[in-house]
Amino acid sequence: MNILVIGAGLTGLSCAHELHTQGHEVTVVESRAEIGHPQDKPGLVTGQTDLTEFASQIYLTNNGCRRPWLAKSMAQKLPITYLLRTQASTITQDFDRTIDTTSPATTIWEGGVTLKGREPTTEIIAHRSDGTVECWTTGPLPEVEGGWLERFTGTFDENHASVDASISRGIELASEPKT
Repeated sequence: MNILVIGAGLTGLSCAHELHTQGHEVTVVESRAEIGHPQDKPGLVTGQTDLTEFASQIYLTNNGCRRPWLAKSMAQKLPITYLLRTQASTITQDFDRTIDTTSPATTIWEGGVTLKGREPTTEIIAHRSDGTVECWTTGPLPEVEGGWLERFTGTFDENHASVDASISRGIELASEPKT
């Protein structure tokens, strides 16, 4: 089958990987100009997914990683077609199946990266092996000593925030009955 996957986040990439493994021809369409950028979800790792093949590229620890780098690493290993800066509605090619991996979440989160030891208490905290810490909150992001190294905003539900949850959802979407 020739399948269009909407979204090049971890959910879309894991869905595309699963479909490619099943022998399908896969095209991933993404509205952003770069896979993994800008970051809009945490690099929180819960340990449910084996990420060791990417460990050195993504600064993996027992509870965190660089999520954008994981997305890029996954995409580099996946020999499929990518259409960046493209809206799915503009594609004229016919596909046997379309899978939309984008999230209908409504909770807005503010995130930031700081150095280990400077992190404030927030709802989500993910440590990376490079000595940085990613913090996310649904309220205003508090100030930290020395300022934030990076700031981001994302819209997601907390139960779908982790890298593991995103990857699992992509695999589930690839396995759903064809409509």
